[in-house]
Amino acid sequence: MAFIPRFVVMLAATALTGVAAFAQAKPLTIISAHPPGGGGDVVVRLMAPKLSQQLGQPVVIDNKPGAAGNIATGYVVRSQPDGHTILVNNSTLVLNAALGMPQSFNVQKDLKYIAAVASTPIAIAAHPSLPARTVEELVAYARQHPGLSFSSCGNGSPQHFAGVRFIQIAKVEMVHVPYKGCAPAIMDGIGGVVPLMFNTVPNLEPHVKAGKLRYIAIASLQRLAFKPDLPTVAEAKGFSGFDAEVWFGFIGPARLPAPVAKRLEQGILAVVHDKDIEKELSDRYISVRILGSAQYEAQVARDLAAWKRESDTLKIKLD
Repeated sequence: MAFIPRFVVMLAATALTGVAAFAQAKPLTIISAHPPGGGGDVVVRLMAPKLSQQLGQPVVIDNKPGAAGNIATGYVVRSQPDGHTILVNNSTLVLNAALGMPQSFNVQKDLKYIAAVASTPIAIAAHPSLPARTVEELVAYARQHPGLSFSSCGNGSPQHFAGVRFIQIAKVEMVHVPYKGCAPAIMDGIGGVVPLMFNTVPNLEPHVKAGKLRYIAIASLQRLAFKPDLPTVAEAKGFSGFDAEVWFGFIGPARLPAPVAKRLEQGILAVVHDKDIEKELSDRYISVRILGSAQYEAQVARDLAAWKRESDTLKIKLD
């Protein structure tokens, strides 16, 4: 199925009680920080039709990828806080702040976290020509081949951070090759250009099924239900507690009025609780992860502090 950068979901739905006037005034524009077909973009496009029904207004999705999501986020920060323009972004937003990367906004002061809805783990995968099949074998291979390259979806991405954490813990010398997005990183992995990669399961799984790539391990604390034989990184010696995931959520400008933010939160949470949506996400190897606004803001604060602390402890320097 082809995706276009901008589309409108217009459904003839009865407006929710008390919000008809608000709903009819203007469509809800959701700015996607991801390219068409990217993780967060998939999530929001699956949710859009039912969100339109819940809110009783058209939903427009506008893709503004680039600069690790900062273009889209900056656009929403500068938008009118009227509830008609919000953002869907992932954990890269907070990770970039923790790593001290340039941002034109403050992730805690300039944004209103409305609801988190989904997450997916990062996996280590390789071209079939790479002989390492386990974490232990990968560490041994990297020590025998200093300068081994690995790819990520871009500088400052969760995939990049996971890779740097891995090599710091393993005490090996590897070269990071950042790409402008997850798809080109995978394509070069399939071509053997950069045979090792840190990427998310939804991006990797079709190519693993086709035999073009091979999993080494999953960076979650528990094995995946649909792949129980795939070990976690944390099971390997020296990697206890190793966990890396990407979460997705809806965010607005900080000055969003409380009643407007609550209306959006309730609509989004109603949609993500829908069993059909849960199945659609699960079919794409994305887990539902539901956090209301207060929980979401608390999670952001915890992640920001933890990633900053870990970055300082491991002396992680992003190139």
